[in-house]
Amino acid sequence: MTTTETPQRPRLLSSLRGFRLIYLAPVLAFLAISVWAFASPIGASPDDDYHLASVWCANEARTDLCTPDPVNGDGWRIVLPGITTAPCYVADETASAGCQVWSSELTPSVAADHGNWIGAYPPVYYSVMNLLATTDIQSSALAMRLVSVALFVALVTALAVLLPANLRVPLIAGFTLVMVPLGGFLIASNNPGSWAVIGVGTSWLAALGWFRTSGRRTWALGALTVFSVLLAAGARTDAAVYSILGLGIASVLSFERSRAFGLKLLLPAALVVISALFFFTSGYAGVAEGGLNGGIPDSASRDRLAVLAFNLISIPQLWTGVFGSWGLGWRMEAWPGFAMVEFATLVVFIGLASLGLRRMYPAKSIMAVALIATLYILPVYILTVGMSVVGENVQPRYIFPLVIVLGGLLLLTRRSEDSLRPGPWHVIPAIVLLTGANAVALYITLRRYITGFDVERLSLETGAEWWWAGSPVGPTLLWVLGTLAFAGAMTLLGVTWLRRAPISEVTA
Repeated sequence: MTTTETPQRPRLLSSLRGFRLIYLAPVLAFLAISVWAFASPIGASPDDDYHLASVWCANEARTDLCTPDPVNGDGWRIVLPGITTAPCYVADETASAGCQVWSSELTPSVAADHGNWIGAYPPVYYSVMNLLATTDIQSSALAMRLVSVALFVALVTALAVLLPANLRVPLIAGFTLVMVPLGGFLIASNNPGSWAVIGVGTSWLAALGWFRTSGRRTWALGALTVFSVLLAAGARTDAAVYSILGLGIASVLSFERSRAFGLKLLLPAALVVISALFFFTSGYAGVAEGGLNGGIPDSASRDRLAVLAFNLISIPQLWTGVFGSWGLGWRMEAWPGFAMVEFATLVVFIGLASLGLRRMYPAKSIMAVALIATLYILPVYILTVGMSVVGENVQPRYIFPLVIVLGGLLLLTRRSEDSLRPGPWHVIPAIVLLTGANAVALYITLRRYITGFDVERLSLETGAEWWWAGSPVGPTLLWVLGTLAFAGAMTLLGVTWLRRAPISEVTA
């Protein structure tokens, strides 16, 4: 017995000595974002009636989930009950998700003309998620949410391992700065915007790593660049355009007069062509010409110059919406308590991103100005051409992927420089403010769907009108777990950045 155990103890002790707490960050991040998947009912993310029907009908061979409509024709499908209309709680902030009743009907029986069978969106997101679709809509949709969360954490972790040390801060901090509240809610949703956020936010840095590395690491980063671009461009039409912008940023930042650069440029060039194909073959490509004007009955009577003037001075409302001023879900009104969330997240974004102003250089400055101009001009153009104003049609989630790129870009350093080195008064307040903002945003989101905003109780269980059937975890415990996991992840990442050692040395 002794002879078999003795050799194992040194190995175990050696493994423990090599373990670093930073290795727990991906686990805690997965737990923290997964909680958002359970914080809202199925159908809660914007336009879920469209997206859920599109997922369930993405594979024509699966007639147990969706069939052609023999009566109405090609623009219609026969789908499972419960996924073709806006949820009953959408129009009323005081209504809980308890009003939603799922049918026991397990066969397609409802005619629907609202789905991606008309080709409005790229097909990749819907086709992949269709693999998880079953007649149990709630369980399937939850599984899809968790797959997106796992995909996000796995992709960011892989890039953190492969990227040069000075690109890891733009990667991780770029996402962290905007994770609350929109990032967590959207990534853990059934909206294809989840993959747009993941793909756009990672592809530009994967491409930058492709240019800045050599050997096997280069090829691995090239593969991740391809994967991230396909993820984004295959999910949303606008994400295809954003992917092209991200690849352009990476190419300009890496430019050098050399044959090696010219050869490496072939990969992003090919991905630009692929992204362009996704864009031009989707139905929403026409938005570039006609804008968005759906659901605005009096738009034809508006004065275009007045619309333009209003949009020019109101675009910052879209930017602050990324940080919580617009609330979450279908409707665009501010949610109670989100003013604190907006304040905390904006302070952290401005405070940490401003660190990068110390390390500006010509290529970075040009790209930052160009990206900020895009974040301003693009929504102004789309709204004005469609005779819409800020607050109509274009929502903060549409520009959200580019805000992630901006946050990372501001924290970028030259190839020859070390990553940015913050002080305790940058990192500690950021940890406290983001943890507090996440706790508040998560609690308010749970309250919105469990009882509606007409109930003012501290305990989420008190007077609960909705929760997941058969769940062993109650809403208050879920909130505590999500808050602690987020706090743990932020603390590990913040302390690691402050010490500058583990993140820089993990793959040294």
